[in-house]
Amino acid sequence: MGKNLNKMHEFDMETSYGTIHVYKKGTGNKKLILLHGSGCDNAMLSWFEVMEAFNDEYTIYAPDLLGYGKSDKPADLFGDKFYKIHIQSIRQLTKQLGLNSFILAGLSMGGAIAIGYALSYPMQVEMLIPVDSWGISPKLPFHRFSYWFINHTNLTITQYKWVANHKWMAKWLIGYSLIGDKRKITDQMVNAVWQACKVDNAGKSMQDYQRSSCDKNGAIPFYKNQLNKLAMPVVFVNGERDSLVPVKHLAGMKEALPTAKVYILKGCKHWSVKEKPKEFFDIVQSNSYILSNN
Repeated sequence: MGKNLNKMHEFDMETSYGTIHVYKKGTGNKKLILLHGSGCDNAMLSWFEVMEAFNDEYTIYAPDLLGYGKSDKPADLFGDKFYKIHIQSIRQLTKQLGLNSFILAGLSMGGAIAIGYALSYPMQVEMLIPVDSWGISPKLPFHRFSYWFINHTNLTITQYKWVANHKWMAKWLIGYSLIGDKRKITDQMVNAVWQACKVDNAGKSMQDYQRSSCDKNGAIPFYKNQLNKLAMPVVFVNGERDSLVPVKHLAGMKEALPTAKVYILKGCKHWSVKEKPKEFFDIVQSNSYILSNN
C-alpha cells in the first residue's frame, strides 16, 4: 500500500456527530461508497487494493467511520445508538457530497451499516453489496458465553494491546481469521495491522462494536425479516472460509430475498475482497453493467 496513493484525494467532512475523514479516487460517472469493518480497521486498510483495482468509470469514496482511522473518535459511540449514528453520519456525508444515487458496499460491520442505510434511504442506493457482512448472522458462536464474555470482561481491549505490543501476533491474527492464502500476507500488511492496533484505539472500538451488536438472545442487527423491503439489486459477497461470517448464514438471506445474488470467493477468509480485489471489481462491474442497461 502506498505506491499509488498519490491517486487518492483525502479530505475531512463535518457531521453533527464528528469529523469524518474521506478518501476519494476517480471522477467517473459511477459512484461507489465503501464502508470498512471494525477492530483495527480503517478505510485504507480494507479497501486500498480494491480502489486500485477499479477503473476510471468510477468515483469511489471510502470514509474512515467514526471511531476509526483519521476520523473523530466519540467516547460514547456504543449501545442502542451505535448503528443509528453511523447510518446518519453517512447520510450527512452523502448530502454534502451531493450524491443522490450510488452503489453502496460494506465489509463486516460496514456491511451491517450499509444494509441499515439501504433500508432507511432506499432511493439513494442503486445497488447494495454486503461483504462478509455482519447483520446476516442470527447469533454469535456459543452465543450466551460470548455475550457474557463481551459484556462482563475487558479482554477484548487486552487482546488488542497484546497485538499492539507483539508484531508476530498481528501476523497470526491475519492468517487465522482474515486472509486465507498465507502467501498474500505481506510484511506491509502485517505492519499496517500492527500499527493500526497501536494508534487507533482499536481495542475500545472493537469492544464498543461488540457490545452494540448483541443481546442475550441474539445478534444485533439481524436483517433477515427486513430484506424483502429492499427493491434495489442486492449482491452478497463472502469468503468461502470466513469463520466470522460463515457462508451457511447466507442461505437465510437468500431465502428472505430470492432476487439477491451471492458470490463466494474461494479460499478466502474475512478479508475476502482485500485478498481478491480484482474479483470484487469484476462482480461490481458485471452487475453495474446490468444495472445501467435496465
